[in-house]
Amino acid sequence: MKLGILGSGYIAAKMAEAVKALEKNNLGVDAYAVASRDLSRAQQFAKSNGFQKAYGSYRELAEDPNVDLIYIATPHSEHYSNILLCLESGKNLLVEKAFTANALQASEVTALAKEKGVFLCEAMWTRFLPAVQMIKDRIARGTIGKVQSIEADFSQPISHVERLQNPALAGGTLLDLGIYSLTFADLFLADPQIGGPDNGIVKNVNKCVKFYTGVDATDWIDLAYQNGQVAHLKTSMVAPPHNEGFIYGSEGFIQVQNLNDMESFQIFDAAGTLVEKVTPPRIANCYEYEVLACKKALEEDRKECCEMPLSKTMQMMTLMDGLRQNWGVVYPFEQSAGEVWDRTGDKSFLQVYDIETGKTKLLKEFDCVIEAPNWSADGKFLTYNSNGRIYKYEIEGGKISEVPSYYVDNCNNDHVLSPDGTGLYVSHHTKEDGLSRIYKIFFDGRQPELVTPLAPSYLHGITPDGKTLAYCAERNGEYDIYTIPAAGGNETRLTTAFGLNDGPEYDCDGEYIWFNSVRTGRMQAWRMKADGSEQTQMTQDAHWNTWFPHISPDRTKVVMLAYHERDVRPGEHVPNKNIEIRLMTGSDKEGWSKPRTILKLFGGQGTINVNSWAPDSKSFAYVSYKKTR
Repeated sequence: MKLGILGSGYIAAKMAEAVKALEKNNLGVDAYAVASRDLSRAQQFAKSNGFQKAYGSYRELAEDPNVDLIYIATPHSEHYSNILLCLESGKNLLVEKAFTANALQASEVTALAKEKGVFLCEAMWTRFLPAVQMIKDRIARGTIGKVQSIEADFSQPISHVERLQNPALAGGTLLDLGIYSLTFADLFLADPQIGGPDNGIVKNVNKCVKFYTGVDATDWIDLAYQNGQVAHLKTSMVAPPHNEGFIYGSEGFIQVQNLNDMESFQIFDAAGTLVEKVTPPRIANCYEYEVLACKKALEEDRKECCEMPLSKTMQMMTLMDGLRQNWGVVYPFEQSAGEVWDRTGDKSFLQVYDIETGKTKLLKEFDCVIEAPNWSADGKFLTYNSNGRIYKYEIEGGKISEVPSYYVDNCNNDHVLSPDGTGLYVSHHTKEDGLSRIYKIFFDGRQPELVTPLAPSYLHGITPDGKTLAYCAERNGEYDIYTIPAAGGNETRLTTAFGLNDGPEYDCDGEYIWFNSVRTGRMQAWRMKADGSEQTQMTQDAHWNTWFPHISPDRTKVVMLAYHERDVRPGEHVPNKNIEIRLMTGSDKEGWSKPRTILKLFGGQGTINVNSWAPDSKSFAYVSYKKTR
């Protein structure tokens, strides 16, 4: 395997050392080429490290037909553009951690690699070390009993390094050092062989101290897992050196020296007596193991490494995005959550789209945010939410009236009309904890009725007979689709796939539930039987995230919301974005068409989030927006 290195800095030199060791030991890897933006630097690197070729640009390496695998060794702020460049030439890639600066970039390059059919892997070298399996084997044998907790601290006083200080270079502790502490916890708590198949994170308590430039300097992260295990993690670029991890069990503990390369580990019994000390093997500096794993994957025609699948990369990138969002650490090339969700001064346009003519009719312009128009069964009015309340809009005459809801005054854009015409079921964020619960409110002014005591619960669908509600709920850290009797009672879980499953909506016969799921890596439209069986993916958009499929009353048309991959992470549906509304037509007998774009507009969250179809299936209502500042 001819390996090329893109970049010629410190990490590149470490990889070169490993590759030369593999070459020397006849393990089937050749130190082939290196690329730098400075030809003389590349030539010096090639001479010093025994590489055959040197290039003065990254593109030359990417276009070399003889290179089998490119290792990207640039700072992580540059990975996104470097990956795109190499993927243009169809090159197999091993990308140094952090994979990209954020999950949005990661989702785009991952989708492109899959589309081009090339190999892509994150070089989180720790996951490839022989020590990892050696520790797991001892845990599996019960050497320390049942694993209960983990402590990890990877701190190095390296804040003087310019790229770590600089927000524009995706600086800070988390992406550079913190990923090791997070990985240590994930390796020994989230592994199905140790923690169980459903041992996801259910609680995340964290804080950071910022550097004067605004990046995170010291981070503390406490994680609780579904089976009761916990992780206490620290990382810092300003604290004294500390690189150590502990795995505590009911009958002893394991101490790991160096989280990143797991130089050695010791096993102690419950009394603290040393039982075993292990020094794992290494060929060179341990970077070699990720290269050998890539070589094996390529020989077996696999597009990922099982040690570090792309789904795990996305999971870790999303976790780090959430941490940074909580800390208010935003890079200049990103849009902050505050900017995305700031809808101050937005104008809203309530409109109807005619499927047959392709024309849009404006019903009313609002000087505030309104969301989620829902068409009544008799076709006479729409309901929508605004400022936490629900309103009726009479289509004939345009009269607006507020639906009485009393203390249910913080409704979001999840609401459906009751088929019996008495009122609506709504999602309301209660004052006690701020979490969404489902209530029924009535047109005649009766007091609201609580349906789902458990929270958060986000309503989306109702059966034609009005007896059952379908909704998205977070339980134990996972977002899945549930059903519950409209009168209240026990909920039933319908989906179990990893990641967000959302937007459930019954068709007019109550036979199927349409929904959206991120389980295949990008948010797509799905469908299942009302009992949760026969879950089937209905859209295959490699570069678009598809949300909220709404099926028409005649069951022949589906409209859905689509965000481009560069605008949102797969699990996000946010406002203030350029989006598309797409239409899919067909039937089970004749088959379903690919979605086609019928509208392009500024919208997103709130544009369509409940069933907006007219009773005759000829038109649907939606909302677009305009920012005034």
